[in-house]
Amino acid sequence: MNERVTKLVKMSLVFHNLNKVVEHDLGLSLVQYHLLVHLKSRPGISPQSLAKIAGMHPSTLTQSMKRLGKRDFLFVGEDPKDSRKKMLTLTFSGNQAIDRFETGIDSLLTSEELGVSDST
Repeated sequence: MNERVTKLVKMSLVFHNLNKVVEHDLGLSLVQYHLLVHLKSRPGISPQSLAKIAGMHPSTLTQSMKRLGKRDFLFVGEDPKDSRKKMLTLTFSGNQAIDRFETGIDSLLTSEELGVSDST
């Protein structure tokens, strides 16, 4: 078996497990937090622009948007200039989710449960 591939698989599993713990404890996955922060600084952004800025494939973004929309963290509206286009805006609940995440992430990442620290 290729040793580099084995290392990549192990890294992927560590990241996957970290993301599960972060989402469970803080209410957002790392990707969801990343998207909401971009929305906060760019109200009214189009989904296509957000996908490009976030470095995501548009179909992956669509799934994340649906999850965030169901939780009332973002609002999807029509572009007033072109009703065929959508505009994304962060909601009050989305702002609160960002605040909760930012308040808890440092202590969570340094907890012994994860085994992650600045020296790792």
